[in-house]
This record gives sequence, structure tokens and C-alpha cells, in this order.
Amino acid sequence: MGWSLAQWDGPLIPETPESGKEVPSVLKAEEEIAKWTIATAEAFATIARERLLSPVDLQVCILPTVTRNINREKSEEETDAWLNTLFELIPLLDKEVLKTEVLSLALSKGDVEGVVGSRTICVRILGALAPRLTWEEIERSFFKKALSMCQDVDHHIRIASCGQLASIARIAGRDVVAKTILPELFELLNDEEVQARVASLTTLTSILDMVPPEVRKGQVMPILRNHMQPLELDIAMQRCLARVFGQLVTVVKVDFEHDDSVLFFSCYKHLATKADVELRRLCASQLPAVLRAATALTAAAFSQHFQDTLTNLATDPDAEVRKTIAGQLHEVARVVGKDSPALLTRPLCRLLRDEAPAVQGAMLGSLTQCLAHWVVKDEARREPALAELAKALLELEGGAKRNWRMQQQLAQAFPLFPQVFTSDQVYEHFVPVVFRYLTDSAAAVKPVAAEGVVCFLRYNRREKQRAEILLRLIRDFCRGRAFSSRITFVDIAGHMLRRFSSRFIKDFMFDLVLELLYDPVPNVRLAVTSLLPALKTCIKLPEDVDLLERLNSGMSNIMTDNDRDVSQNARTVNEQFKKTPMRMGGAGGGMLDMNGSMGAGGAGMGFGLGPASAGTEAEDRRREDEEADFTFTQDDLKEVKSEILQVGSAKGGKGGLAPGALAGKSGVQRRPGGLQPVGATYERTSPSMPGGRQAFGTSASQGRRGAAASEDGSGPRAGGMGALGAVRAPSGSGNVVGPGSRIGSAASTSSSGSKGYGLGSPVSLSSAIKTNTGISRITAIPSAVTKPGSPLIGSVPSPPGSSSGAGPGSAFQTGLRLPAITTRSSPTASPPSGLAGKPGSSGGLGAPSRLTGNGPVAAAKTPLTTAGYHEAGNVGLEHAAPDTVRSCLTRARRRFGTERREFSLEELQEAGLVGAWNDKQKVRGSQLRRNRFCRALGIDEVGTGKALLNLLNRFFTREEFREALRAAEEAAADPDAAGAAAHDSA
Repeated sequence: MGWSLAQWDGPLIPETPESGKEVPSVLKAEEEIAKWTIATAEAFATIARERLLSPVDLQVCILPTVTRNINREKSEEETDAWLNTLFELIPLLDKEVLKTEVLSLALSKGDVEGVVGSRTICVRILGALAPRLTWEEIERSFFKKALSMCQDVDHHIRIASCGQLASIARIAGRDVVAKTILPELFELLNDEEVQARVASLTTLTSILDMVPPEVRKGQVMPILRNHMQPLELDIAMQRCLARVFGQLVTVVKVDFEHDDSVLFFSCYKHLATKADVELRRLCASQLPAVLRAATALTAAAFSQHFQDTLTNLATDPDAEVRKTIAGQLHEVARVVGKDSPALLTRPLCRLLRDEAPAVQGAMLGSLTQCLAHWVVKDEARREPALAELAKALLELEGGAKRNWRMQQQLAQAFPLFPQVFTSDQVYEHFVPVVFRYLTDSAAAVKPVAAEGVVCFLRYNRREKQRAEILLRLIRDFCRGRAFSSRITFVDIAGHMLRRFSSRFIKDFMFDLVLELLYDPVPNVRLAVTSLLPALKTCIKLPEDVDLLERLNSGMSNIMTDNDRDVSQNARTVNEQFKKTPMRMGGAGGGMLDMNGSMGAGGAGMGFGLGPASAGTEAEDRRREDEEADFTFTQDDLKEVKSEILQVGSAKGGKGGLAPGALAGKSGVQRRPGGLQPVGATYERTSPSMPGGRQAFGTSASQGRRGAAASEDGSGPRAGGMGALGAVRAPSGSGNVVGPGSRIGSAASTSSSGSKGYGLGSPVSLSSAIKTNTGISRITAIPSAVTKPGSPLIGSVPSPPGSSSGAGPGSAFQTGLRLPAITTRSSPTASPPSGLAGKPGSSGGLGAPSRLTGNGPVAAAKTPLTTAGYHEAGNVGLEHAAPDTVRSCLTRARRRFGTERREFSLEELQEAGLVGAWNDKQKVRGSQLRRNRFCRALGIDEVGTGKALLNLLNRFFTREEFREALRAAEEAAADPDAAGAAAHDSA
């Protein structure tokens, strides 16, 4: 270490190699300390903002630290951080604490002889305290001091004081504002410091609604008129005026006189064309508010004053200005209203074609809201007016092929396209786009595009185009080779359930959704399970009892799936499935809940009853009425039906599956866990429409709504056709199932060498086979779908008198393939469901069997068929025998209402059918007695006494009750005789 004395008159300084780094090190340490201090203050502010501590803990733990740091002399950034923390604490602290600690801190900082920073702190704290105090407390404590600081010699104090007057004015009231605060603001508007004038104009705008109308018109309006001369204002004042212009004119528009509107709006237009970029950005953000105020004065204000301004801002050189306009164009369209297509199409197209991705993104974010105002009811006017818009959207889509977020935003607007563009425009330009999104886009785009393609189908006006869209959905997605396509179809089906009527769903989607329950890929089965409760709401009893059987069978099967995730999810969905009420047809209407209770339009009991029932039916009727013109040509309808049933020549499109590609697989390949499907193939016929056309279901006069005929042939149908339509009998046999036959749940069978489907075995029919000569449509189904020689096939003699080519007594087999019950324990023996039923499930109300016909039934017993009922949805009446349901419903419609109280819970307790918790004798055996009683009554066993009470009041008479009770007592006295009688009846 040495000493340097040359040219130095001061103290001796030791010369070290590190001496030059001491000062920078100290500064760096101070900066680090300041950063930690600011971070601590922000952490305390977060604790207060998120209410992580109680007010008492905040007062004890945090407030002393905050006040101590405010009292210290620190940098401006640190002081601001601690002040912001204090402002977060003020709304949470007790008023007495505020007066004693916070107010005293503020007043101590407001000494006239104090430094500028201390007085600024005083003003800011007083402004934050004002909302927590009363006017009397403010006036007594610091009101005069706050006004005096508005005249402080330092402009920083005047600016800060002016900014706090707004919070004080809200507490003071109109009189104090008019007499005391307004004069201070007017004086500050003439301040020599421009920032003081800016603060004064901002505060004046914020309290204009507090100013009495006469004062506003006599004192405020003249001053505002003087400020509507932009050339005479400083640039800072111009920016301030542009920032508050919307709020300003919204309040004072009622005070306009003569040419005030022209003066104010001309000032705005001039500000929007200034060279200052920040000024134009502020004007762009204020355009919707200014336009709302102008339109309130005159409806044609946009075309008179603002159309050119909007066009200029939409083509502004600054991208931020264009982005602001793009993000707010939907608000402008809301103000312009029905004239939006004529006045706003050009700016919209310009913004869609913008070269800046940020502008396009902002425009796409509000495109859905914008297009809601572009709806043109007259389709003839759409094409010439909006052809340019379609081109702009296609150009935008072409440039967004690698940007999935932009694709998603564009797809969100697809549901509105059918109401904006013509059907031909949508089909030609946007249908290819939506199908590309469904196949080759990101996973986040596909669910959004699914809703778009459903809307394109639903609102298309061309029959041929509808059929082509629907066929492509079936071939490329429901039967697509890629499992992701089939998962996409699940999304499509979900949107169809929300957009279409239940009639359309049952005719076109029901079979396809159930088919996916047996998809070989677990992910597909997992996805489609969530649709089953919604699919259940489309079913209406009694006419759809067969659909309900198949749906319950599918639910039961998926709950026992080999895949753990699928079965677990299915059990979760089953809880909702069981609680979903059933829609009931006929004049009585209503909903049947899980307890067997009925509800109609009024208040009801149980899940889903009451007003929701009437709303559901009304919404479904509305959809059916809207679908009155949703028809297909005869050929298109036949092709769609054949595709659904996988019939006819293979027409699989790109990526689609031909019928043989999926349907031709063995049961082990196609069904999960090697399950064989059991069910029925049928076709719902629909009467021909005028002009050789045909509705997708039935005509308006013959539709499901209000239909009086059941699907088992118990009631008449137009044209003599059954609800299940006509199905072709096996080759060489004249046995054709007519409307008198009902499909229960049967195995897939086919006569040897035959190429088609037929129904005829008494095993699968609830009534004798009938020959219907009036069948108008025969559906040919390839033999590749059936499995001759399968153990599932049952061979029975032809009914006497049949026209079978083999002659009387010859054996024939039927081919049925839609899914119903499956069994895992014995894949070689899957007899029809319900042949050996749960006690009480067969022979509803005296019927000997649920699915048997005239001939004897001989079927192998399996665990599922022995149980005789499905695990899924086994609630109320929905799983009783179909004849039982129909008979009960007919009985209820004819004689009893929902308000009937013939039976009581006390009566059932006396009869021993319901237990009593306080009577040990009545608790024991009530379930067993109730089961015997239900079997004697001819209904399924009921789990609770309340459910039994509801059924008795709704469907049964006093005589039937006594007879069933006597039969149950006899069965209890001689169980062996009762079992033998039950065996003989079976």
C-alpha cells in the first residue's frame, strides 16, 4: 500500500486496487435493498387484497410496518409501493383505527413547511380515507386543508390535490360540489401548469353527474364549449380531452343547445385525424361511447358524422389504432343496428384482410358478436351484399393454416354463417373448411368446428346439400377409420342433441350413437357414454319403449366394459342416467321420474317435474315445427337410411369406412371384450310427401307428437304401417313382420344362404307373426352382417299358415343386429333379454310374459337373462314389461290424475308393506312382503315405500290393492305352491 500526495490538498487517501469500485458497489446494494422493499410492500398488498388475514391481524401485523416505512424518507418508487399497500388496507380497517393512526399520519405529513413529498403523501392519504368517513367527519377533520392544498405554490401539490377532490365530492353531495368544489376546479382549469389543467378536466368529467342540471347548463357548458377548439389546446390537454370524450358527452348531451352536437362531434373528428399517434389511439377507444351518445340525439348520427371517421381509423397507419377499432367494432355494430351490413361491411372486410396478425386476432375475437348484427332475413339480399365479406373470411382462413388459435376463433363464428350467407355460399365456401377443421386441425379446434357443421346441416335450405353433409358425417366420422374421427362424431352428436328435435334424433342419430358404444377403441366408448342421459330425454313413452330397452341394454353393457376407465365412467354417468326423467306421451303428458311419480305442467314431485316438463315439451315442439321444411328427397332419404343401417353398396368417402369394413368384422373384432350384439334392425318408415318428397320422420299429421298408436300394433297407424316399419324376411320365405310385431331384444339370426334380414321367431316377438301386404319399402341387408350357424341363432318352426317357400313346419331364422343385451359369461349363448325375468317383471298386469309370443320359449339361461332386468336405469316403471307400461299409462290417462291420494303411507304401514322405524315388528320383513305384493300386483319390485305409494295412487284401484294383498299373504303362507304356480305360468 502506498500514498499519493501529488496534486492533492485534501486528506490523505490510501490508494488500493479496489478503491474505484466502492461507490458503484454501494449504489448497487441500495438498488437491491429498494427492490426487496418494493417486493415486500407488494406482498403485503396482496395479503390485504386477497383477504388472507383477518382485519385484526392486518391491523396488528402489517399496519405498523406500513406506517413506519411511509414515515421514513425513501425513494419515490418505494414510497408509492407502501402507499399502495396502505390503500389496500384502508377498506378493511376499523374506522377508529383509521382516525387514530392513518388520519393522524396524513395530517402530520401535511405541514406547510414540510417537503413536497410529505405534502403529496398527505393529499393522497386524505383522498383514500374520504370514502370511509362521513361528510361531517371530513368537514371537521381535513376538508379545508384539502381545499387549501389546491392553491399550493408547488404544482405537484395542486395536481395531487385536484385528483383527490373527486372522492371527497362523492361524500360531500350536490350542494357542496356546486358551491365549493366547482370554483376550485374552474380555477385549476386556468392554471399555468398544463398538468394541473389536465387533472382539473379529468376530475370535472368524473363528477359531472354530481353537478345540478341548472349549474351544469349555466356554468359548466360555457367552459366546455371553450375547450372544443382543439387548435387552441396544448397536446396534453388534447389527449386528456380525447381520453374522457365519451364519458363527457354521455353526461352533457342532455344539455346541448342549437349546434352544440355539431361543435362537440366535430372536435372529436378533428382529434381523430391528428398526427399524434397517441391521440388517435385514444379516439379509437372512445368511438363506441361517443357513437352511443350521438345516436341518442339522432338515429342517423353515424352516417352523418362518424362513417368517414371509422373508415379512417380502420385504415390508420398505426397497427395499434386498427387493433383497437377491430376489438370494438362489435360495439359499433350494436349501435348502428340493422344498417350494419350496409355501413360496416367495408371496414369489417378491411380489418379481416389486415396484414398485422394482432389486428386479425382482435377482429376474430369479436367476429361472433359482430356477425350477430349482419343477419339478413331475406336470403335473396344476402349474396350481393355479403359476397365481399365471404371472400375476406376465406382469405383470412387461407392465411391462418398454421395458426390453430385463429382457426378456433373463426370456427366459433360458424354457427352464425347460415344466417348471414346463403345456403349455396355456405356449402360452396365454408363446408369444405369446416370438414378440414374436423379432420386435419388441432384438437382444440375440432369441438368448436363440430358445432359449426351441425349448424350448416340444420339451417341448409337445399335438400341435396343436406343429404350430402349428413352422409359425409356418417361415412367419414361415425364410421371413420381413425378413432379420432369417431370421437369427433361424438362431439357432433352432442351438438345435434342440442339443435335438433327428438324426432330427428330418433330417426337419424339414435342407432349411430348406440353403435359407438361397441367401438373397439376404449376412448370412443368413454366419450360416447356421456351422451346417454341426453339421448334418454329424446325417448317418449309408450311409443318409444323399444328404444328405451335398447338404450338401457347399452348402458348395462358399457358399465361392465373390460376397460377400467370406461366402466368407471359409465357407472358415474349411470347415476345421472337413472335420475333423468322420462317423457310421457298422450294427452296427460308430463315426466316420469326415478320414483315412478308423474308430473305435468304444474308443480310436481320428484326429479325433473313441474315447469321444466312443460318447457322441455314446448322446446321440442318448437324444434319440430321449425324442421317442417327440413326434408330429403325420396332417393336421398333411402340412401341415408341405408347408410345408417350399413346397407347397400359401399360409398365410403375419403377416410370413410365401407359397410363391410366395420360391420363385416366379427363380434370379437367389433365389440369390446368379445361381446356379441343382440338387438333388432328396423326402419322407421315415413309417408311420402307431396311432389315425390319425403320428410325425415313422419309428416306433420302423422308424427310422433300426439300419436295414439303404440309400436306393438295395439293402435291404428296411418297407411296400416307399424311404427317399426317394414323389414325384409329371409330369402325363400314369405314371412314378413308387419305392424303387429314388436321387437323386444333378440339374437342375430339368418336363414342359411339368405341375404337379408327378417323377423319371425316367436322368441323375439311379443305377438304372433303377421304378414303385411301393405309394406311399401323393403330394406335389403347384406348377409355379411348376419352370422348363420351362430350359437345365438334360434331356429323355430314357421308359424302355421305362413307362406314360406320351405312349406309348413320348415325351420327358418331371423336376422337382427341392433345392440341390446350382451353377455360375457357365455358368448355362445345369448338368448333374448327378458325371457327369464326378475320376479314380477313378467306378465305385467296379467300378461303371461314380457317378450314371448304364442309359441313356447326355450332359451339358455345366462346371468343377465336370468336377472331379467338391466342394471342401468332400473327405476320406476321405465324397466317394467312394455305391456305393463302401456297398460298402466292407459289406465292412468283414463281414470286417475297426479293429485289422487287414494292410498296413504300409514295404510301401507298397517298392511306391512312399509316399515316403521319405531316399531320393531313392522321393520322386520317389510321388504319381503313388499316384493311379494309387487309380484302379485304384476309390477317390478319397488325399492321404497314412497315409490310404491306413488304407483298405487297413480295406477291402481282399491280392489286391485286388496286382491294383490290377499295373493301376497297366500304366497307367504304357502311359498312352495306359489313357486310352482309361478313356474307353470312361465
